[in-house]
Amino acid sequence: MLMSFIGRKIVDAKNLLALWSPLSRRGNNCNFDTFLTFVLLLSVYTTTATMSNHDQIVAQREFASKSAQFAVKLFNHMHKKDPNKNIIYSPFSIQTCVGMARIGAVGETAAELDRALGLPSNDVAAIADTFHNVLVTYKDSPILKVANKIFVMQGYSIKKEFNEIATTKFYSSADSINFADSANAANTINKWVESKTNNLIKNLIVPDAVNSDTRMVLVNAIHFKGEWKYQFPKSATRDDDFYLNEVDSVRVPMMNLKESFGYGVISELDATVLEMPYKDSDLSMLVILPNLRTGLASLQEKLKNFNLSDITRYLINTKVIVKMPKFKAEYNIELNDALINLGMARMFSNDAEFSNMLDSTEPLQVSKVVHKAFIEVNEEGTEAAAATVLRILPVRSFRRKRFIADHPFIYFLRSRKFGIFFMGQFQQI
Repeated sequence: MLMSFIGRKIVDAKNLLALWSPLSRRGNNCNFDTFLTFVLLLSVYTTTATMSNHDQIVAQREFASKSAQFAVKLFNHMHKKDPNKNIIYSPFSIQTCVGMARIGAVGETAAELDRALGLPSNDVAAIADTFHNVLVTYKDSPILKVANKIFVMQGYSIKKEFNEIATTKFYSSADSINFADSANAANTINKWVESKTNNLIKNLIVPDAVNSDTRMVLVNAIHFKGEWKYQFPKSATRDDDFYLNEVDSVRVPMMNLKESFGYGVISELDATVLEMPYKDSDLSMLVILPNLRTGLASLQEKLKNFNLSDITRYLINTKVIVKMPKFKAEYNIELNDALINLGMARMFSNDAEFSNMLDSTEPLQVSKVVHKAFIEVNEEGTEAAAATVLRILPVRSFRRKRFIADHPFIYFLRSRKFGIFFMGQFQQI
């Protein structure tokens, strides 16, 4: 994800009209993808007492639950905007990028970000530790790579306190760059992103995304490549029907497997759920399949009142016959409207307060947030770069369960401890 900050001119009354000129708001982007980038200004970090282990565990659970709600709210916006498209995005990448921006925010801007992100505290140290707990867990992971980077305009410097927390908590280094040379600046950022996403995310930003008004770009990149714990045999993959609605269908390569998985029928969602674990990892993919071929829109609505972080306790481990399509998906979206709707409007306005980022008195605001993500699901595994009361129907017989994903479904990749890393919907090849 990329989030960009621009400097605001301080003007007197007679020049007030110039402040509202569209040209004066020209700025940089914030891009998400399975990698995610931010252009922004960061704030001072004030050290406070650290939480106890018990408090950290409680805070992490609360954050995982709030993160699931955040993921669903973003998904609702994307589904409404692109109801017939394949969607893939990384809510964790978005949260991490905005979370770094939060460290540099003060006043009502900081308060808005705390509420919208579902942060467990308004204390900067506690916020930093919340993200650090996730990042340090996967720091040396062979399958999930998370990287952060700060690009700062030449002639500007990051405040010491912010640089300390960005380095020690977010593992982010800072490079000086000349945004006025927009072509070279964009190329430098794009090359960094490619290197951190196994070359899956290319050309995240165009040269016009940065200019002489850009002060800082914060980039978060996340890449996942995991093998299934139980792989689908390639010899069992064959073309089969995938229904777009009750009548129309297309032929797709459908993977087949008989194995023990977490499985549940959730009446409140009118859907069936399957959890497929990844090898040597705490990560898994959960697929939520509507019972009706045309049930995706209804499922999306029901998820608004459903806590995805609690879904595992409603699953049972049982033998399942699984049919699931091989697929690739790529998705990009500008997130300004979505984040404003989630309650983060102030950071895009002239009232934005990011005084704790740079050693400068120049006021800053976010100009644009852009997200781009990619996923591939096949027999070997998955590569990606980028809630209510429910009841499970009891198992009434020993007959083997069937999970036939031959119509549109919702899926997400998550850790039981930390929450959702990727989420999407599959509609068509």
